[in-house]
Amino acid sequence: MAGIDVANGRGKRRAVDSEINMVPMIDFLMVTISFLLLTAVWTHTARLDGTTRVPGPPDPINKPIEPMLRMHVQVPPGDAPLALSLRRGNELLEARTVSRRELSARLDDMRRAHAPDFASEESRVVVMHADNQIPYRDMIAVMDSISKDARFRVNLATK
Repeated sequence: MAGIDVANGRGKRRAVDSEINMVPMIDFLMVTISFLLLTAVWTHTARLDGTTRVPGPPDPINKPIEPMLRMHVQVPPGDAPLALSLRRGNELLEARTVSRRELSARLDDMRRAHAPDFASEESRVVVMHADNQIPYRDMIAVMDSISKDARFRVNLATK
């Protein structure tokens, strides 16, 4: 145990020496540290990364010379058809409206029609534009149909 030696008691006064039990404080610190470590890990397990630089390059310093070809899916609230577009930067190359059931097939048709542009892995990213009014289950259903058979990855862009 730890003790503090202040001075020897002389004369009629009693001794000022006292012992402080450090075990409870050490136990409390260990419990606090373990709690902080566990909660720090839990905050990163179920995290969805988002960025405002969609469909920009991953690194703002190394910008590509020519913008990549990207497919965009606009998801309106309700049962309205989806707006599917093919863009190179801000230039619109092709636009279609498709139902939610045929989205995966139409994305694959667009990929085959522009096969040389979709050769790299980075060009196989589909940007999904979702409104705040869309229910979570509908948004996930569209994301699942986009990434069906691991042909495309999804970047989520919200308003």
